[in-house]
Amino acid sequence: MGHDHGHGDEGGSFYVHLVAGAAAGFAEHCGMYPIDTIKTHIQALPVKPGNTGYTTYTVTKQIIARHGVGGLFKGLTAVAAGAAPSHAVQYSIYELFKFKFIGNDTSHQPIKVGIAGAISAMVSEAVACPMDVVKQRLQLQMNDYKGLFDCTKRIWVKEGLRGFYSGYTTTLVMSVPYNIVYFASYESLKKIITPFEKNLKDERSYELFDSLVAGGGAGMMAAAFTNPFDVAKTRLQTQGDVAVGTHYRGMVDAMKTIWREEGSAGYLRGIKPRIVFHSMSSAIVWSVYEYFKFILGE
Repeated sequence: MGHDHGHGDEGGSFYVHLVAGAAAGFAEHCGMYPIDTIKTHIQALPVKPGNTGYTTYTVTKQIIARHGVGGLFKGLTAVAAGAAPSHAVQYSIYELFKFKFIGNDTSHQPIKVGIAGAISAMVSEAVACPMDVVKQRLQLQMNDYKGLFDCTKRIWVKEGLRGFYSGYTTTLVMSVPYNIVYFASYESLKKIITPFEKNLKDERSYELFDSLVAGGGAGMMAAAFTNPFDVAKTRLQTQGDVAVGTHYRGMVDAMKTIWREEGSAGYLRGIKPRIVFHSMSSAIVWSVYEYFKFILGE
């Protein structure tokens, strides 16, 4: 799909971007959920010196042994409730600001695209953070929650509004660089893998391969770059349930404590499943997003 794909004078239809973003977010998170569950388990528990027990394989075995295969899908309802609106907001705002910054200019402008992505993330994270907290608590199942509403109620009673936004600062600190790298990488990779002559065509087209490869590559690069922030965010969001380990006072304290107590190994916790998750989920989200934009006439 060409990069000007019918934006016209208004940057395309805001409502098309809302619908396409919602569909893409739902498909992405539901399709990749088990890997995200495994990543959350690995990151939530502090690594001890000489302990190599928290591998992807052993954690997967432990989850299935304790909760069955269904344990890999604990918290999926929270994701379904949060992913669609947060992605709808993110992608519609991204398209809006991208158009404001570069209009119909099809030249390579990764910095402006990255800034548009960062702005969209700041808004969408306010929507997604509460559901992300609930999702991670349900994934860990430290307190045997009965479901989405039981978990939400108990967090509210025990921790109040603050509990739903624990890790929010860290999420923003992570989301800004993540989305700068993510959106800039996607647009850059699309430029590289899309033949030049295809960009000169006037007809609209949907290129699944382009979206899969560019989306996967963008997710891989952004995930690796921001993994330390993701570890800190997970620790902050789950410390209300995890009895062992240090109590972190905030994002800066979490980052400093993880480095002091665990070194670089702490920052790299869960990086493999995170890269797998984000590369595959980004391939899904961009291919679904571009497809819905195409069928909705943009």
